[in-house]
Amino acid sequence: MRLAPQYEFSEEQDKALKKARLSEYISLAYLVSVIYLMYIVMGSSQAMKTAWIEDCLSLIPPICFLFSSYVCWRKPTKHYPFGFHRVTSILFLCAALALFIMGGFLFIESALKLLYREHPTIGLKSFFGQDIWLGWWMILVLLWGTFPPVILGGFKLKYSKVLNDKILFTDGKMNKADWMTAVAAIGGVLGIGMGWWWADALAAMIISLDILKDGWSQTAEAVTGLINRAPKSVGGGYIDLPDKIQLKLIAYDWVEEAQVRLYESGHLINGEGFIRVKDQKAIDPDKFRNAIAEICDMDWRLREFALSLIPEEKKTSS
Repeated sequence: MRLAPQYEFSEEQDKALKKARLSEYISLAYLVSVIYLMYIVMGSSQAMKTAWIEDCLSLIPPICFLFSSYVCWRKPTKHYPFGFHRVTSILFLCAALALFIMGGFLFIESALKLLYREHPTIGLKSFFGQDIWLGWWMILVLLWGTFPPVILGGFKLKYSKVLNDKILFTDGKMNKADWMTAVAAIGGVLGIGMGWWWADALAAMIISLDILKDGWSQTAEAVTGLINRAPKSVGGGYIDLPDKIQLKLIAYDWVEEAQVRLYESGHLINGEGFIRVKDQKAIDPDKFRNAIAEICDMDWRLREFALSLIPEEKKTSS
């Protein structure tokens, strides 16, 4: 049995991977602190509850990335001859589905609270003998949950492009958008303080819609990535690598016609080329091997590329 070649990161990518893992470990520690503090001051605010659940869901992408970053580089085996790179796609789908389902649940719950005209209250909390409105503590915790993710998200987006890792990219985008959740939740808390009972549920609906939007877009991206879709960049656009490979094949003086198809396999890309040579009787195996090596050198993600002959059309007798 022929096993897929084992891919090794470049020195630059190894450094990026170590920094990406460190940023995710920092994210996990930071999120645990935010989740704990928000739980303490949450009270009966639906906006705070929704923001708290979103922070809990934010643990999923870092965990998925860290798990996949260790598993996907295991060597291919007899029972897994293509390796384990697709574990990143599977975990990406799991994280996206969790966001989508929870976003829908939170939206319905918030809408029902608005429909039933529930009036949440925020009481006082004693601190060094002074009674302070709990809403101010909520706002302080929300602010603590706003700025660090934006900084961490910038680093994750940077490393995701070096590693071609969509879990890391999605996590970075979510982090950079976390300030919107905090602003909405703060608006809900202040609304309760001003006597606007509807502000809390409305803020929760806005937060849940943001979760739902992220979950839907990520689920669609993850599902299509698992059905051998043509390769896309971490930003979402289709890459022009198939066209470049086809032009390279046609440029060989011994190739008459060329067709190419590529698909994603986790971080990497696999592909096939189909060519018609000008002289079937003078096929040189060395030319095939050299062409494959040159094509694989065109992009670091292209781990394995197979080159086949387009069969001659059979002539039918009249």
